[in-house]
Amino acid sequence: MGAALSAGPRILLIDDDPQDRGLASVVISRELPESRILEIDSAKGFATALAGRGVDLIVTEQQLSWSDGLSVLEAVHDSHPEVPVIVFTHVKDEELAVAGMKAGLADFLIKSSKNYLRLATAVREAIDRATTDRLVARSEPWLQTLLDRANVGVFRSTPDQRLIEANPALLRLLGVDSVEEALRVDLPIHYFRAETRADLMQQLNTAGELQARVVEFERPDGSTVWLNLTEVMLLDVDGDIVVDVLVQNVGHLKEHEGRLVARLQELERSNSDLVEFASVASHELQEPLRMVEKFTQILDEELPGELSEEAETAAGFVLDGTRRMRDLVEDLLQFARASAGDRRFTACDLGEIADRAIRSLQSAVDESEAEIRRDELPKVLGDPSDLEQVFRNLIANAVKFRGKQPPRVRIGAQRGEDEWILSVSDNGIGIEPKDAEAIFTIFKRLHPEYSGTGIGLAICKRIVERQGGRIWVDSAPGKGSTFYFSVPLGGEPAAPRPRDRSASKSKGKAR
Repeated sequence: MGAALSAGPRILLIDDDPQDRGLASVVISRELPESRILEIDSAKGFATALAGRGVDLIVTEQQLSWSDGLSVLEAVHDSHPEVPVIVFTHVKDEELAVAGMKAGLADFLIKSSKNYLRLATAVREAIDRATTDRLVARSEPWLQTLLDRANVGVFRSTPDQRLIEANPALLRLLGVDSVEEALRVDLPIHYFRAETRADLMQQLNTAGELQARVVEFERPDGSTVWLNLTEVMLLDVDGDIVVDVLVQNVGHLKEHEGRLVARLQELERSNSDLVEFASVASHELQEPLRMVEKFTQILDEELPGELSEEAETAAGFVLDGTRRMRDLVEDLLQFARASAGDRRFTACDLGEIADRAIRSLQSAVDESEAEIRRDELPKVLGDPSDLEQVFRNLIANAVKFRGKQPPRVRIGAQRGEDEWILSVSDNGIGIEPKDAEAIFTIFKRLHPEYSGTGIGLAICKRIVERQGGRIWVDSAPGKGSTFYFSVPLGGEPAAPRPRDRSASKSKGKAR
């Protein structure tokens, strides 16, 4: 029955005393200047106003010559239950006030100088609440229809899992036909165990926000369904503790998850098969290559001076080709292994790992008169052999791709927010910035005049990414390169090494 509030609320002011009506009308008009107030002093006037144009609120005296305030409330609620009623009276009766509030009064005020001012605020609050209630009432059917069409179940239960109310979508999800059947079903919600209401209130205060989980629910017919439940425990309007739950069928997501798991297992088997194949192929290819190399060397040794110049040149090409093919097969095997296998990381000292990598390259270091300096490196969680491979490849490249000056290599570490960033810097020939990403591609060789297979940096990238890190380079032609790679934090960082020790020099030896 409420009038359009854009034109101002329409208020009925019912009282036998014209002075009281007038004063009440003044204070309400000051609070709500846009309101339209109709003063009523008889049963006929009340009946006419109630049957006429929309009314948004009624203020009534409890004692009327022709009725009383609670009777007015009953008459209004019989025909227009959405219209709020306020009793503003000289009657001081607490029991009457309690009875009126239970019957649905918006407020019960005793007439006094103070409460005349309070009346205006009570009127505004009552109108605001009524407006909100009307909006909620209009939206509830729409929301229920939307949830039902989306097949989203909604229900309310007690903390000990007794169903209070539910929508039709929930019945479909549970596989039952009625609320009575649903009452016999073990609801798949969290059971809040508590011996007293105080215990439940404590859980309510510490429960936090919405809690979501996925459960497998068995229906009465024996079929199962995967349900996502979003639960919250709260107090209802009557002060009772209840649990509100949204329920969605996520069976299709579980099926998709199952397919993904099966696909992942298939890929893991495929990777394992590829590594095994690469290992077998490497062995099978290495043997004939060794035979070609061996017999070429025998020809050269057994027939000294008897081969023509062209034959000796061809023999050299054969030896060079077999060696390069052997290196390529071995690098391909390492590349296959770099992205396969279980990630079983252990605590490892990167300083010790870097030292082992340097020692494995000692011949190249001595031959090139390289100087290698190492800062103190941290302890991390990782695969020691794989990390040694990364250091070995980066240091080998720093020694190989040198300029006119002997190689100068520096290995360092810097702690980031959630990772260690390792670096290998050199004074070599450098790299064009446009090639900074391409060099990590398998078989990418920027300088064919240098020996190699073009797989080393691709192996480094595979290993670093497999261990949860990243790798990149900062370089410029003729100005050297700095390769960086990250390792997630793990273990304890080693104590810093004094700067003067890390800067000491020794030609041909690694530090």
